[in-house]
Amino acid sequence: MSEKIEVQQALKAFQTIIDLGERTERGHELGGLIATSDVDGYTVQISDGTVTLHLMFHQKFAVDTPNRRATANFMKRLDHLLEHYA
Repeated sequence: MSEKIEVQQALKAFQTIIDLGERTERGHELGGLIATSDVDGYTVQISDGTVTLHLMFHQKFAVDTPNRRATANFMKRLDHLLEHYA
């Protein structure tokens, strides 16, 4: 997932954070990433506190990020989580 968002992999990471992460007031946390969802569950988010990946219905997504470097760091964390926990 280095330079491209793969929605299925991101959803797998989300579920891994929910399943193995610690529940906190911010959401479920694992490996420096926080997983949350909206009330109806159709949109889920993964964030590292700087970058937030929004995964929506029908394989759509949006990324809130201040810059490319922050996105690259976020993607590295996501990759690391999938390699070590999923």
